[in-house]
Amino acid sequence: MKRSFICLFFLSFLIASSPSHAIEVVVEMTGAENFVQLKDGIQKTITARCLAAGTPPGDGNALTVSLMQLGEIISFDAVLDSQPPRAFHRDVGSRGELSGVIDQMIEELIIGRAQPAAAPPPAPEEKPLVEVAAPPPIESGIELPFIATSLVVLDGTVFVSDGKTLYRMEGDRAVPCWNTPGSAKIYRIFTYQGSLLAVTNRRESFHTYQIKGSETVQSWERCVIPLGDTLVMSRLMTDLMLPDGVNYWENPVAGTGEAFEFPQGFDFVSAQAADIIPSQSGIETIAFDKLGRVTLLSGKNPLWASETKLATLPLYFESKVDEPDARYYLMPRILPYGSGVITIANEQGPWKFLRNVKYYNSSRVLMLNPGKSGDGERDLVTIRNHYCADIALDEGDLIVLVVKKSTSLLQRIDL
Repeated sequence: MKRSFICLFFLSFLIASSPSHAIEVVVEMTGAENFVQLKDGIQKTITARCLAAGTPPGDGNALTVSLMQLGEIISFDAVLDSQPPRAFHRDVGSRGELSGVIDQMIEELIIGRAQPAAAPPPAPEEKPLVEVAAPPPIESGIELPFIATSLVVLDGTVFVSDGKTLYRMEGDRAVPCWNTPGSAKIYRIFTYQGSLLAVTNRRESFHTYQIKGSETVQSWERCVIPLGDTLVMSRLMTDLMLPDGVNYWENPVAGTGEAFEFPQGFDFVSAQAADIIPSQSGIETIAFDKLGRVTLLSGKNPLWASETKLATLPLYFESKVDEPDARYYLMPRILPYGSGVITIANEQGPWKFLRNVKYYNSSRVLMLNPGKSGDGERDLVTIRNHYCADIALDEGDLIVLVVKKSTSLLQRIDL
């Protein structure tokens, strides 16, 4: 409650102290009474975010935002009275998505207009694509008779998981070696100092288990991930003071109890630590920001962000709120590789604006290089009609975990 009052006071202060030439925001809302009641709060947060985005002095243009509730879908439209006029439209699946859509709208209409157009980057070097056919021929990989969730390589051995079981790959066979306790469901697995970490969803919270061989040697009622040589933990929280609840990660701490610097609003589960830019002192943190961009950070300071915004995976955590809108969806894994990173771009096509509908028509595995102009983006793998659940590196090879309708495929790619 205290946190929400502080945020509201800060927003009110920004709005009250803004200069007269700041952008004028007009919000129109149509729908149920409890939806229309959000109008003042939405107008204030849009005004504050426009100011935070650096609206140019002397800019008296009006920003008209219209929200219309059509059943379960909210039509979000915005028009900026500029020369020429600029418009923005999204169909929103729930009220919980409005915050992210507002940020997207400001980025496209305000920030995009305020920044001068950059010189086009040089054409990327043409690289042959490795394409996994749909359905892939059996010779191209190892078929798994289950829907897989995650993948790692530990001491040369490939481990893969489904929702309940951890498997060790022996040739082309997946041999069960550990099962989750109770109702826990495996979301992602990591390696840490000769052991495995299984991050699971259990009893409406995250639990992490450390596994050696087939035994659980330690567990935490937290989400625990390795960042470099350190185990860092956090909990996913839901602010019930906001409409439909908004998920956020509490301040992460190292296993020793020391504070760990991690920017608010960034995705914790997908975070990595690596020396991507040698000219920067120390190790950089790599994580997804709230818009789904891969971001490189030095402490809490962003150094670089990808132009590509990446979709979530279908695995989600649901908080205990009245409506199923406060879902946290797992972001893809990020793998540091040389002076860049590798990650997954699952393509949702026309479904990408519906938060709780997860349908993928294709997928790409991307190499992103912050040191090159633009994104330095290159496709390593393309996948048709299926999605990529996870990736792992093994002695210069990239292992791709592809999920089909009721089975999965392990595909090894020579980098």
